[in-house]
Amino acid sequence: MIRKQIGFLFIFLLSVSFGHANKINALALKNGCSIIQKPSTFFTPTPYAAKINDWSVFGLLDQNAATGWCSGATSKVPYVFVFELSEDFLISNFAFNTFCQKEYKNISAKDIKVEYSMTSAKSGFLPAATYLLEENKYNSFDIAPVKARWIKLTILSNYGNLQWTELMEFEAWGTFVTPGVTAASITGVWNTNFDWVSINKVANGTIYGCYKWKNGEIYLTQVSRKTYTFAWKQNDDEKLSGWCLLVLNKEGTKMNGIWGYGTDTTKFGYWEFSKLQSTPYACSNDAIAAAGIVKKEPVKTEPKLNVMIEIIDKSSTKPIDGHIDIYSQATSVSVISKEGLYSTDISVAPYVIVKTFLPSYYPTLDTFVITAAEQKALYATRIIELSKLSSGTNILLHNVLFERTSYELLSSSLPALDQLVTVMNQYPGMIIELSGHTDNVGSAKKNMELSKNRVESAKKYLVSKGISADRIKSVGYGSKYPVASNDGEQTRKYNRRVELRIITM
Repeated sequence: MIRKQIGFLFIFLLSVSFGHANKINALALKNGCSIIQKPSTFFTPTPYAAKINDWSVFGLLDQNAATGWCSGATSKVPYVFVFELSEDFLISNFAFNTFCQKEYKNISAKDIKVEYSMTSAKSGFLPAATYLLEENKYNSFDIAPVKARWIKLTILSNYGNLQWTELMEFEAWGTFVTPGVTAASITGVWNTNFDWVSINKVANGTIYGCYKWKNGEIYLTQVSRKTYTFAWKQNDDEKLSGWCLLVLNKEGTKMNGIWGYGTDTTKFGYWEFSKLQSTPYACSNDAIAAAGIVKKEPVKTEPKLNVMIEIIDKSSTKPIDGHIDIYSQATSVSVISKEGLYSTDISVAPYVIVKTFLPSYYPTLDTFVITAAEQKALYATRIIELSKLSSGTNILLHNVLFERTSYELLSSSLPALDQLVTVMNQYPGMIIELSGHTDNVGSAKKNMELSKNRVESAKKYLVSKGISADRIKSVGYGSKYPVASNDGEQTRKYNRRVELRIITM
C-alpha cells in the first residue's frame, strides 16, 4: 500500500490496488464511505483517535490488512452491515481479506451475501452475489457491473469458531457513474464527531474555517473533483497540527474522510461531517483570510524508499501469497500480495524489519540493512525463504544466542523462542527436536557438553511458557555438523546455532 504526503493526498485518495487499475475502492474511508448499519462489534471505535481501532467496524474500510472487524463475543450470525457510498458508483469487483488472527482457529467469515441499492439504505436492495470465502486469502470476485449507492454485506457463517467471527477488509471496486462532477460549495456549519466545524470562503478565493475542538483552524490546501484536503492546527497549549481529507457526498449534505497528525498519512482516524446550515459562524481567523494574508506553507514531500520483498517456499522456490508487516524507524505497514511480491513505500531508513506469519509456514522476523546506494536510489529488494510446517522440516532458529562458552540464554534470544511457543500453541500436535551446534574451538568433549546444555536451556524456557516437555526432544551435536568453514571467525560464527526439526505435526 503506497503512502503519499499532504501535497499528494488526492493521489493517496484514489490509489488503486494490484488488479484494479483505473478503479476506485468505493468502500474505503478515504473515499468518503460511511457506515449506516453495523452489527455487534468486539471493539467500540474511539471517535477522537488518529488511528483506526483493531476489531471495530472501521477496520473493514481502512485498507490496512493488519486491522479488521471482529464480532462481539456473545453475538450470533447473521451479521449485517450497510454502507453508504459518497455517490453513485459502477461496481465491478468485490474483494475480501480473510487473513485473520492465526491464534484463533476457524474465526474467518465463510458464507456471505452482498446486495446493492440505488434507492435508500433501507430499501431497494438487489442481490449482487453470494460467496464462499476461503480462509487466509485475498478473495477477489469480478461481477457484471452494477450501479450502487448503498451496499449491504451479510455474514452468514464462519469456519466453526463458537465465540468470534472476523473479516479483515471488505472492498468494492468500480468507477464513478458521473465522472465529470466538479467541486461544489462547502461553506456553512457542519456537525462532526469533533463537535461543530465552520467553513467559509472569502472574495479572494480563500477557503478556511474554524472548529470548536481545541479552538482549531482549518485551511483548504487542495481540491480535486469532490475531494477536499485541509491543513488544520489547534490553538491550545499543545499547538498540534495536521491534515484531513474529506469527500463531499452527492447531495452536498455530508463529508466523510480521514485525518492525521503532521504529514504522516500512514496513521489516520475518521472524520464525519453532516451539514447544519449554509451560513458559517464567525471565526477568529476571518480577518486574516479576508486580507489574503494566510500563510501558505510550501508542501514538504519526504522521499520514500520503495521496498520490494519476495517471499518464496524454501524447498520449491514457489511464491507465497498472504500479507506481511514491514517496519522502519518511522513507518509500519501491512502489505498484501497475490504473487509472492510485497511492495510498499516507506520513510528512508538505514534498516527495515520484515515480519511474516503466513499460513502453514514457520514465522520469521528479519532485519535488513539498507545500503547507502539503496537509500540514494530509493529502492531496495530482498528475498525471504520460508520453511513449510511439515514433518521432517529443519529450521534454523535465528537469534537464539548465548554468551561465549556459556549456556545461559541472552535476553535477545527470547523473541525467537516466544515465536516458537506461538507456533506450538497453534499446532498442539506438533512435536519437535531442538539440536545444539558449536564451532570447533576447544575440545570436542566440551563442545558436545556445551551444545547439550544450550538446547536444554532453550527447552526449559519453552516449558516455562506452558509447552509440555514431552513435545520437545533436545540433543547436542557439538561441532559434528558445521554449516560453514571453521577457518575464520567470519564464517565460524554460523556454526554456533540452534536448529529445530519438526518430528510430527
